[in-house]
Amino acid sequence: MSAPLTGVSTRVMTYDDIASEIGLKPASARQLVRRNGWRRVPGNDGRTRIEVPLDKFESYLKGSVEAPVETEEPDPDTASESPLEAPLITALSSHIERLERALRDAKTTLSDMTVQRDEARSSATAAREEVWMARGQIDVLRAQIEAERARTAAADRRAEEVAADRDRWHAESTARRPWWRRLAG
Repeated sequence: MSAPLTGVSTRVMTYDDIASEIGLKPASARQLVRRNGWRRVPGNDGRTRIEVPLDKFESYLKGSVEAPVETEEPDPDTASESPLEAPLITALSSHIERLERALRDAKTTLSDMTVQRDEARSSATAAREEVWMARGQIDVLRAQIEAERARTAAADRRAEEVAADRDRWHAESTARRPWWRRLAG
């Protein structure tokens, strides 16, 4: 910080005040204060106060208030192009045309991809439905297989019972016949 100015009238302002009156951004106002070495004093409210010399501040105000020199806009039909502008305009025009073609191509590609996506979604939905139907059919077939296994197991048990009855009857019948009839058969 610089030493206090003596004999110069000053105005105490915040960075925001300086920025709004001169027409700067707050960061630019901070740079202006640093560049000129104006005294900064911390305020009780946490905001920094700057002692701005009035003569310097007025010169900045005059510089920001002065209207820019108005130039007449040339008529586009009668505008004279410099030798450097013509190739630049041609290059920019061709670049704009290339970008517009690329944009049209991108839009076409996007619409094609959207159609393909929608077709893929519909085919995926159809495939999902087929899978669900196949799962239902598999469940029905599993139930039929289990029922058939149960019938087969019951038939096997019945066949074993019949075979056991037959063997028991045969054993009983052979035990009652005399030996000579058993020999003759």
